Amino acid sequence: MALDPPDSGTHAGRNGVGDLVGSFTLAYVVAALLLASLVYFSGVWDVLANTRLLDFLIRVGVVKYHDKMVGFVEGVADHKYYLISQTPVDWLLVLIAAGIFLLFWGIKALQFHGVARFHGIGGSFGHHARAYLYGLGINRLFPFGLGDVGAAAALSHQGHPWNRAAGVVLTAKLFVVFEIAAFAIIGLLARGWMPWLAQIFWPVVIFGCLYLWLRRSRDSGFTGPGWLREAGVAVRSLASEPRILAKLCVLSLLAFALEDIAAYVIANAFGMGVEFDVLIMGLVGAYIARLIPLSPGGIGQFEWGFAMALYLGGVGLPEAATIAILDNAIRYVSGTLILGSVLLRYGVETNLRAVLDLFAGIQPRPGAA
Repeated sequence: MALDPPDSGTHAGRNGVGDLVGSFTLAYVVAALLLASLVYFSGVWDVLANTRLLDFLIRVGVVKYHDKMVGFVEGVADHKYYLISQTPVDWLLVLIAAGIFLLFWGIKALQFHGVARFHGIGGSFGHHARAYLYGLGINRLFPFGLGDVGAAAALSHQGHPWNRAAGVVLTAKLFVVFEIAAFAIIGLLARGWMPWLAQIFWPVVIFGCLYLWLRRSRDSGFTGPGWLREAGVAVRSLASEPRILAKLCVLSLLAFALEDIAAYVIANAFGMGVEFDVLIMGLVGAYIARLIPLSPGGIGQFEWGFAMALYLGGVGLPEAATIAILDNAIRYVSGTLILGSVLLRYGVETNLRAVLDLFAGIQPRPGAA
């Protein structure tokens, strides 16, 4: 498991670094290929027009729209793409969606704080929020859920045992699974069996393929019997404290609902209205597809899961792909801003090199009491 790096020596660590570089390179390539293939199969001109990137490319001289302009690409495939690219974007709605994402991460940080306190890790909300946001940021840049190790390392370097810090991260991930299951049930009640099965099919296939591929790898925190055993212990511990469990579940439901609202606002900001129940299942599909994060932040996995769930829910493929790409792009930009502001203002108790060493097995687990 990613949260349980081995206490290995220097020789093993060097081998781990070599394997890590190769695995990371493959993950970045996979992310690029997944995004490129989604755009290709959805229609390059459609996606460029829907995202309004076509207008930008025309303005900067990449696409030559008419004879009096310059550009490397001669003309637009169809005049309709130009007209779509000129449709105004409601930037106020985009800002509102970004604000909703910030509120979402604030709620998730509050939940992480509650989980940390449940595991007996003392400290203020600020201490725990920094660890959570640091892990979130690392996950955006690196594959295989490296940010989980980063969050656990930040908690451990605040003076807490590694096993408790890792338990906090594992429990927080269990609440993500709870959110997926809860809103999948909501989607089932709203959509009915057949539409629900159609929307969830391909995301589950993506998850299954990744599980079969990575089940023997310690890089994935959602594979192998070890994870299931530890998850069972965490669930039984939470069940023994029903009041705490209820509060944490409410925070999960509120957070995921905010994500649905943000996606709905983004779709409307770009003139691609989608029924809310269809969008709920789109986000459920996105989360299922990236539950095992092969790529950084699940990039490519998230978009494919989201797009296929929307498409099989009745949304056109170009629009489905565009909504998925825009949603994750705005999520990434707003998340990077909040991470940068927190780290610049407050810092964190660990660093990237230490996290990479832990992940590669170069250094032993800190405070493994």
